[in-house]
Amino acid sequence: MNGKAALAILAMAAALIAGPAAAQGRDESGLYVGGSVGYSQYKDTCKNLFIPCDGNDTAWRVFGGHQFNRNWALELGYADLGEAQGSGPIPAGGNATFRTHSYAFDLTGIGSVNLTQRLSLFGRLGAYMGRTTREIEFTNFPNVDEAKTNSGFTYGAGLGYTLGRFGVRAEWQRYGNIGTNQNSGIQGEPSGTDEVDVFSLAFLFRFF
Repeated sequence: MNGKAALAILAMAAALIAGPAAAQGRDESGLYVGGSVGYSQYKDTCKNLFIPCDGNDTAWRVFGGHQFNRNWALELGYADLGEAQGSGPIPAGGNATFRTHSYAFDLTGIGSVNLTQRLSLFGRLGAYMGRTTREIEFTNFPNVDEAKTNSGFTYGAGLGYTLGRFGVRAEWQRYGNIGTNQNSGIQGEPSGTDEVDVFSLAFLFRFF
């Protein structure tokens, strides 16, 4: 388990321990909506390719949730995870252009603990259903155009700041095992699946 996953688990564990005491304040239950923007990192897609490849891109997400109390919430979101892309000569001859793009719906539970009256530490854990498209164009070989839907776990952690009905989050979230489960056909690619990390800033509005 890496440090980021441990941080997410520790945040949720802290909320479980601190929940009974912190919940004695005002009622903070109800619906909320929001959106985030940031950047994504495909961790392995570009790692062993023989062509230049960029695994970083812009990512965004819209979400809505229900806050049960100040420590626990359930959230549904839709995320555009951006793309990894590259182009260049390949050892088999000619050139190749590669592009993969992923999207996902996710359902996560969020546990948080207040560090101050307005600042909180939170962790999220849940599952996603994702869709990945992959396009490869070759100069000397048939092109590849494929798409696949798959599912997996997602988790993350971050800091939240609340000001009345409004809130801001700075967050890291990981989507594991996302992709087509097939090699692209470009020599050197280890696998068609990958882990995608998203670093984002979110804004939300609470209806309570």
